[in-house]
Amino acid sequence: MAITPLKIRFGKLLGDYLRNAGIKQNDVAALLGVSGSAVSQMMHGKIVPDQQQLTAICELLALDCAQLFELNSMLSQIRTGAENLLSPFNHSLFALRCQRGLSIRQLANLSGVSADHIRVFETCFGAIPLPEEAEKLARVLGCSTASLLQTAGVGGLSDSAISQLSQLSQTPGNEVMEKAAAPYRAERQVPQLTLLDLDNYTPGTGIVEYARAHVTKLVAFNEFPDREIVLLQASNRDLPLGIPGTVQLVLGDNRPEEQRELNLCRDAAGLYSLQEFRRNRIREFRLAGTRRTVGETIWHLPVLELYFRPLKLGKEWKIS
Repeated sequence: MAITPLKIRFGKLLGDYLRNAGIKQNDVAALLGVSGSAVSQMMHGKIVPDQQQLTAICELLALDCAQLFELNSMLSQIRTGAENLLSPFNHSLFALRCQRGLSIRQLANLSGVSADHIRVFETCFGAIPLPEEAEKLARVLGCSTASLLQTAGVGGLSDSAISQLSQLSQTPGNEVMEKAAAPYRAERQVPQLTLLDLDNYTPGTGIVEYARAHVTKLVAFNEFPDREIVLLQASNRDLPLGIPGTVQLVLGDNRPEEQRELNLCRDAAGLYSLQEFRRNRIREFRLAGTRRTVGETIWHLPVLELYFRPLKLGKEWKIS
């Protein structure tokens, strides 16, 4: 068999696991009953072990389930020649992550599932998450745990699996089965930031791109379904609005035509304000009190919508 990129990657990964475990190639050779040269060729992608030999190596290394899935999947792809073979679960997890604009690292931070495991779940044909991992991922991705497991080939769900999912999600077993049978419907989730998260924002970077790289929280939000948006939470102390309360801004990289020019701005001193362009003049936007003409700002971002929640009135105002 010719040397291929996948065989080289397989050998390097196997070699990394051996070095991390402090196991020498001669130990592997003795275990498999082959020469040290043969093991060296495995590490350099010239040959690959058979399934029985790989199983023995994995037992020696005491690898976790995700690492086992990865090595076994790579070996299967090498032997069948299907180096880009992906499962419905691989496709589903990748698509759900991309729909929310999350990197693997961000999904790992939000879900508590390791980035290495998520990478395996997206790229290895035979990968199946543990129920607790599926539960954590489903919470962030907006789908049911059972439907996520079904895409991984856990069809029908055994009594033990239903019991475990029921305990994890605190949902009765009959509801778990109903959710497993129901079609998947994900609620749209968008990145949410605070003004503190914008301290390192620089002009020229799209706010959506910036949010995807710095997001720590996703929230359900179904307005502006055809636009890429970011939600920003702030208080009257952050933005001088004239009325005590909190504000949620819907930010985008550009504003729809014929919408008023309202912007979130930052000046050279690092202070934030809302500014609107009206009658050929730029003024500070306030819900109450005077509006003053503003000075120079270092950047501004289009505000598509503003929701204000007064401190005492207890209801939300939509400022259109």
